[in-house]
Amino acid sequence: MSEHVRNLPYDPAKFKRETLPYYISMTDSEITEILNILGLHSLDELFNHLPDNIKFKKDFNIGKPLSYNDLIEHVTNLANKNKITTSYVGDGLKNYKVEKIVEDVCSIRGLTTAYTPYQPERGQGTLWSLYLFSNTIHALTGFEAVNASMYDRSTCLFEALSASAKIAKNKNTVLLLESIYPGDIEVVQTLSKHTPLNVILVPFNKSTGLTDISVVKDYVEKYQSELASIAFPQINSLGNIENFTGLTEICEEYKLVSIAIIDPMLISTEGLLPPSQYGKKGTNFFVAEGQHLALAPNFGGPGLGIFGSRYNETDKLSIRATPGRYTGKTVDHDGNEAVTMILSTREQHIRRDKASSNICSNQAFVATIAGAALLSRGSSGITTSFKTARKNAENLYNLMTSFDGFKPQYPNTPFVNEFCISLPINTCDFLKMARNDQLELGIDVSDRVRAKNKNVLLLSCSDIQTDEDYRKVESFLLKKFKKTSTSLIAPKIPEKYLRLDKVKLPTYPREELFNLYQKLGQQNVSPDDNIYPLGSCTMKYNPLVNDYLAGLPNITDLHPQASDLNAQGSLQILYEIAEMFKQITGLAGVALQPVAGAQGELVGIKMFQAYHADHSKGQSRNIILIPKSAHGTNPATSTMAGFITKETNGATQGIIEICANQQGQIDMHQLKEVVSKYHQQIAGIMVTNPNTSGIFETNFKEMADLIHSVGGLVYMDGANMNAIAGIVNLDKLGVDAVHNNLHKTWSIPHGGGGPGDAIVAVSKKLVDYIPGNQVKQHNGVYEIFHAPKSIGSFHRHHGNFAHKVRAYSYLLALGTEGVIKMSSIAVLSARYLFHRLGKAFPTLPENTQAIPRMHEFILTLTKEDFDRIQKIGIPRTNIIPQIGKLFLDFGVHAPTVAFPEAFGLMIEPTESFSKAELDRFCDIVLCIRKIIDEYPNILITAPHFTPIRKVDEVKANKDITLNINLDKLPTILPNKIEPRALNSMSINEIFERILKAHEEYK
Repeated sequence: MSEHVRNLPYDPAKFKRETLPYYISMTDSEITEILNILGLHSLDELFNHLPDNIKFKKDFNIGKPLSYNDLIEHVTNLANKNKITTSYVGDGLKNYKVEKIVEDVCSIRGLTTAYTPYQPERGQGTLWSLYLFSNTIHALTGFEAVNASMYDRSTCLFEALSASAKIAKNKNTVLLLESIYPGDIEVVQTLSKHTPLNVILVPFNKSTGLTDISVVKDYVEKYQSELASIAFPQINSLGNIENFTGLTEICEEYKLVSIAIIDPMLISTEGLLPPSQYGKKGTNFFVAEGQHLALAPNFGGPGLGIFGSRYNETDKLSIRATPGRYTGKTVDHDGNEAVTMILSTREQHIRRDKASSNICSNQAFVATIAGAALLSRGSSGITTSFKTARKNAENLYNLMTSFDGFKPQYPNTPFVNEFCISLPINTCDFLKMARNDQLELGIDVSDRVRAKNKNVLLLSCSDIQTDEDYRKVESFLLKKFKKTSTSLIAPKIPEKYLRLDKVKLPTYPREELFNLYQKLGQQNVSPDDNIYPLGSCTMKYNPLVNDYLAGLPNITDLHPQASDLNAQGSLQILYEIAEMFKQITGLAGVALQPVAGAQGELVGIKMFQAYHADHSKGQSRNIILIPKSAHGTNPATSTMAGFITKETNGATQGIIEICANQQGQIDMHQLKEVVSKYHQQIAGIMVTNPNTSGIFETNFKEMADLIHSVGGLVYMDGANMNAIAGIVNLDKLGVDAVHNNLHKTWSIPHGGGGPGDAIVAVSKKLVDYIPGNQVKQHNGVYEIFHAPKSIGSFHRHHGNFAHKVRAYSYLLALGTEGVIKMSSIAVLSARYLFHRLGKAFPTLPENTQAIPRMHEFILTLTKEDFDRIQKIGIPRTNIIPQIGKLFLDFGVHAPTVAFPEAFGLMIEPTESFSKAELDRFCDIVLCIRKIIDEYPNILITAPHFTPIRKVDEVKANKDITLNINLDKLPTILPNKIEPRALNSMSINEIFERILKAHEEYK
């Protein structure tokens, strides 16, 4: 055993897949056996039905795979290239101490690797953890409705502005204070372009660093007839406290939606006023960044967007215009307390193009650990952090103003823990001098303050700076500058801005919290232990080594606004993973900023719009084509981008749906008719390939050529890339943009719904439009640059860097050969299950049994089956979801139910599992077939062994219960039979226990 492996915080030998080549459990002999059963001679033959002219011809290469030890050594060496120094950088992302409970919860695989809890009976662990998170934020802010997380603060802000326009009805103008963090403004401007949302910036006063109330009123008067909302920060991007009460009162006076941007670390007991107490009634919405509640900077990602809405006797409707998931308390059919997702009819998987947002993956696990961290800190701990941050800022302010030429930029403007200092020398020169002394001494905001001939520095303090750090700064200044006999005292925070009430957020011991979250982890199931057959979700094994490498201190402690020279290791990772994805896709450029597949879609479609703005002069490219079988995010994304379906003066625009033919593929006849009719209007087409039925679109190249012939562009939804990575060259296929879900194909854990991550690869046509930060290298030095026609930004910094490290590590472990084998075994596994189960169940689409499946497939029942089950009292539309509950009784998660076919079960096995595990899963499904045929009444009482019985989701959505008292931790019901215990039983024994449990429930 090498030194690197010996020093790991886990034992790889205890995880049966951890050290297998490419993390694939199937042996060579098992592969040969399955090939023989399928009548094949090699893995290559799995792809014989794909046209040869779209495949890689030995022109795909990401290098040789690294061994476990070499992988650890390589990434550790890269991490060590980063320079972590004493830092006073906050600005776009604050940095506070990380609670020890966070490391504990991050070790609970039942929470880190589980999927979104669409099966609440098997997802209580995630649901309770998200419910606790929402309620800790409720305790801090006073807002009744806090959703289960968004990507980051910047995207939260755009979503809040969009929601305000829905509430205001026919009013699409919003005011945004220019004093908001510039990265957030850029994201809002990027997302709002080509949409009805009209964003107006309100300038701040250069003398005070604040926004004048009178100026805001002037803007309100000017735009009143079309104005929906005002968004404003409590602490602005210069560190100053805005007149948030006065701004809220303007919104109240003019009946505008008010949106506060806050820092949750600053609003505890004795801190700043919470947004629920601004003005007479508080603001309508608040948004916040919450990553620093639980995590170090991580070079900017994953991020944690926090979104709050009112839900009280005076406002119960606004919540329905908001994005994301909410959790609510309810009961199961036995009256046991339970948590479930509520108000889901607003979301993309149900409402599609009419959804409130396109968001799917959120930041669920970051929310989980943020909730745990807040319960660990309690209000007293947050207050201590607030006071420490304030004291550190006062001391630093006093120190810096004691040196000749160092003056406060806004001497009379109150701040909390960030402030601006005017320097006697060039700011860039000052920062370089400080870096030479191992200090990241603030951010250059000379351009931001909009004052001529000024060199201005923004310094940020928190609870991480020590007395030793203070002395380092003092020593540096004494060496370079002259100290005077006087210094200045920081302006006091006005009492009207301070909180008077006490926050009801108790502090819990680490051991008690860890015990709770361990119990929550046991409520879920994990791909560590068993097949996780969710179709279109790619629930493969998530290597522990990736988590370990992403958690290296020199990776996690690096701030996203650190200098390029101090971030060489992280920049190299971004550069190299982009180069790898160019190879994997065959495309010319890669965007690394999107943090989820749905956001990747939005990046692609926004690039389409920018491209057409340059190349389609005089033409209105206002139609996007989408197959009916597409993921709900596709139509939701198109609407969010500005492709709103409507008819104007008899002219169609927006989304046109394309049907499938009898082979389950795009109907080329209909497509040709649509293209012929709307050719000059077509911006592009979005197609998932392989599609959501697991069928490869063999006419994709013909379709792409057709779209290109009328000037349109082709977007491929890469959610199912696990079937074709290393096999199909997307450039040859005719793809202009494609996203890859790193939390699917590239091994990132799902975290109970997030954080996800994505890349978007693009053709040569779109390279100049790539958003966000790009990385280039010259003579071994890496630096950030931006594409010449960049469409803007989709994240306040680099995206989810922590997950980029995980995906990078996975790719290094696979190498060229491993990527090809990954896809091949994923297809082989699905083809084998389809071979066995297709004999017992009809398949969907109808009459496609003979068409080769790729990575997934859909099973259904016969008409006679549906009729028979309906007669026992289960509505026809509930039959497939109820069959899904039976899977839970066998210790596995259910397949995807009722999508993309309302009466289908979609199954995706991935490449992670052995033949024995696949066979056991087949035996489970065949046993369920027996139950359906012989004991259909069992469906009524399923599930039987989960901690709770079937959740009453009707009650949950009718009697919405968003809040609980946190004075005591919830009681978590145990599993009636643990999933691991079920895994050790024979299928027949489980069947007998199900029969017995059913009789008892009757």
